Amino acid sequence: MGLRKLLVFLVLFFCFLSLKGLAQTPSCSAASKFYSKDSIIITTFGASTVAGVNGYSFQPYLQANFKYCYVGKAIVVTNYGIAGQTTTQGLARFQSAITGKTGFVCILMGVNDALNLVSGSKPATAAQVTKALAITQSNMEDMVQMALSNNLVPIIGTIQYVNDRNLAAYKTANSYIKRINAGYIKLVSKYKGKVYLADINAALGYDFTLFQADGLHPNDKGDKVISYVWFDAINEAIENKLLLIGLDQNYPNPARTKTTIGFSLSQSGNVNIQLYNMLGLPLKTLANEFYNSGYHQLDVTLNDLKPGMYIYVMKIAGRQLTKKMIVVN
Repeated sequence: MGLRKLLVFLVLFFCFLSLKGLAQTPSCSAASKFYSKDSIIITTFGASTVAGVNGYSFQPYLQANFKYCYVGKAIVVTNYGIAGQTTTQGLARFQSAITGKTGFVCILMGVNDALNLVSGSKPATAAQVTKALAITQSNMEDMVQMALSNNLVPIIGTIQYVNDRNLAAYKTANSYIKRINAGYIKLVSKYKGKVYLADINAALGYDFTLFQADGLHPNDKGDKVISYVWFDAINEAIENKLLLIGLDQNYPNPARTKTTIGFSLSQSGNVNIQLYNMLGLPLKTLANEFYNSGYHQLDVTLNDLKPGMYIYVMKIAGRQLTKKMIVVN
């Protein structure tokens, strides 16, 4: 191969590696293994970041993440974003947006509430700020309660900072955004187990390379990050609330000295997992204790077993699930 051809080959090869590195895929959770329904319905609700700006939006990435992991499920992501709206304006249309919906509602609002406080000709007084932020918090709680009353799973997104490098007013706005987010986090804690948090602010931080030139809205890279944050939060909700009882295949399998067994519970209960040989004789108890709902893993040592085929059986609430494992030298 001549020097010129070699250089061309190397350039193309490293370009391929770079593109491959950019083609990120989500890390699929245990939720995707045991999710029992045939569809995942996600309503996204909020202001401009939800609506999408200049052709950028997170919803296509969010849908692609779920399609990648939840193979064979119908994934529906709807967009109820209206640019420029405050939480008060959002609250006024929230019920109509969720009526007839099932599944999850992702709520991302509050930046405009903070910006409105710094947009006037006179700075807002401390009392005015406290009152306005209390209204923001109340609006979000009202939306959460509406969602719960409609049997939806609400997920609150923390709101992103704005680029305050050149605008003193935006520094003040960011101090209000910090307070709004603290209130949202408290709200999730108040409704623990019913409401979930997508900490978008923590993921984006002050990295304004993830923002468009306006310093307010995420660019394509930022929307990818946001999609992963929503994806993780929804998976957490699925694991905690919607999984079937399931017993995973151990891995590695075949195994030598140790293996891992995963199982999923739709509700808390006492779990008994026994190991048997192929004659049906019990060899040892792998688990016999109370577990909460969600996904769990057991690390099992195999040093005391001879090479061969074995069966492990999980019993819970009158149900019995069985898998085979292979032990090798």
